[in-house]
Amino acid sequence: PWIRTGLGALWLVLAGTVLALVLVTHLAPQLGYRLVIIRGSSMTPEIPLGALAVEQAARPLDIAPGVVVTLTLPSGTVVTHRITRVVTVNGRLQIATKGDANAGEDPTMQPAAAIAGVVQFTVPVAGFVLAFLGLPSGIFTVLSLLGSLLAAIWLLDELLEAPASEAVPPQAAARGHGVTA
Repeated sequence: PWIRTGLGALWLVLAGTVLALVLVTHLAPQLGYRLVIIRGSSMTPEIPLGALAVEQAARPLDIAPGVVVTLTLPSGTVVTHRITRVVTVNGRLQIATKGDANAGEDPTMQPAAAIAGVVQFTVPVAGFVLAFLGLPSGIFTVLSLLGSLLAAIWLLDELLEAPASEAVPPQAAARGHGVTA
């Protein structure tokens, strides 16, 4: 019985996690949040590789040293780093950033307009799971795992519910014993 309970709990956790991630990805944009998968280790240990960063649009008050932001660089690269300095150059607000794990600041300052979002909080590992669910093979794998767990639970239920009088030991059945006509 404890195996069935464990498999049932595992099924519920897996199904609940997948459902929660699907709901979050659909509801977050409607509530003004942006989800970013952290694909590098420059912000470790505070934001580990594979975390899911939940962000909001930057307000002028958010642009201050110590705030973690996601920038879209001119090359199209998306970087999540901490603001270290804010300066005005030629009447435009510029920011210097640095990854927590990096030795020094990023090589170039960026315009404050490059800020795509301000990190509100992160969820470790959730980015890996979300990226995996974004692949057809990931969806197939999770659905297969859920189906296999469900089949195992049903089989265990059948084995546990079978009356003892119906059960014939395999050795007895092979010798012809235990079976009456």
